[in-house]
Amino acid sequence: MRLAGALRALGHRVEFVELGAGRGPWGYMRARARVAKAIRDVAPDVIHVHYGSAGLAVPRTTVPIVTTFVGDDLNGTPNRSGRTTWKSRVEVLLSHYAAWRSRRCITVSASLRSRLRSAALRAKTVVIRDAVDPAVFRPLPRAAARERLGLPPDAVLIIFPHDTTQPTKRLWLAEAAVAELRRRLPAAALWVVNGKEPDEMPWYYAAADAMIVTSLREGGPSSVKEALACGIPVVSVAVGDTELFREAANGVWVAAARPGDLAAALGDVLKTPRERRTLLPPGLELGEAARAVVAVYREAIG
Repeated sequence: MRLAGALRALGHRVEFVELGAGRGPWGYMRARARVAKAIRDVAPDVIHVHYGSAGLAVPRTTVPIVTTFVGDDLNGTPNRSGRTTWKSRVEVLLSHYAAWRSRRCITVSASLRSRLRSAALRAKTVVIRDAVDPAVFRPLPRAAARERLGLPPDAVLIIFPHDTTQPTKRLWLAEAAVAELRRRLPAAALWVVNGKEPDEMPWYYAAADAMIVTSLREGGPSSVKEALACGIPVVSVAVGDTELFREAANGVWVAAARPGDLAAALGDVLKTPRERRTLLPPGLELGEAARAVVAVYREAIG
């Protein structure tokens, strides 16, 4: 929705056809009639599909298709034992079919682009990384955020803003890391936050002292950029948009996927008080991403 707003601000018309989440390939197929009607009514210059298998909702058409891949659509989704589920293996194959149908493709990280299995598909795919709206995600006072959310002022909060129902997020590893940290910093606590309104999230980041990422697989994640834009340091395993680790060396600490290593990195982050200012590297703001997307549209149309 924010990307659409940025595109509209550049003078482009954007119309949505919402497919609904969690309905799987058959749900996308059932949406084809609605998408076909929208194509007839709107007469678009380009169709932009978000999430690989959602391309099944697009009927046969002469309108150029652009598909954005965001993570599990190319990575697959592991089960609790770490093995990729059969359902998600099928969806990865469907994502490759969507890439084949598309005039151009976008991935949110270079590592995700490498998951496309043919050189031809990778050649028509560009990386446009998750971007942040600095008008929304900006540094806010920690004390005001704690008061707003009813949180104790003296707690050391490690925010975990990820979906805990997904085994790939590895909540157990974050819990073990913070338990290890608590041996030297008793006030430390893991703070699981999800299901909040996006416009409220800057207050949650502001109330935190650091963020932790323990995912087995990721496309971005966008939450890292949001936290950095809010001035919150991040401790992460090496996953997702790894270019960010080099670009935001003063804001992202990389650690091995072991509780002791993650706890040590958190300890390093927390031992030095810091002024709240944005830690987001240049080039990752929403307006820049919108202009890059427009360039992809023009290539697809041309």
